[in-house]
Amino acid sequence: MLRFLERTLGLLVGLVLLAAALVFTSIVLALVAAFAIVIGAWLWWRTRELRRHAAREGGVTIEGEYREERELRRPDDPR
Repeated sequence: MLRFLERTLGLLVGLVLLAAALVFTSIVLALVAAFAIVIGAWLWWRTRELRRHAAREGGVTIEGEYREERELRRPDDPR
């Protein structure tokens, strides 16, 4: 009888902890999503003038990458 009570109590505690973990996870996920939306809205708001300026200019934007290479010299190089 005692073994059955221990197992039942262990199962109930496990289920309560699982439910608490799911609730905590959903709250954290909702907070992260709200934070991402706020940051996205802030960035959208702050860059609106750049978008307006780009629309007025009507130019073509060419995106690319560049790499700056510096010539490395040894300290004992006589050059």
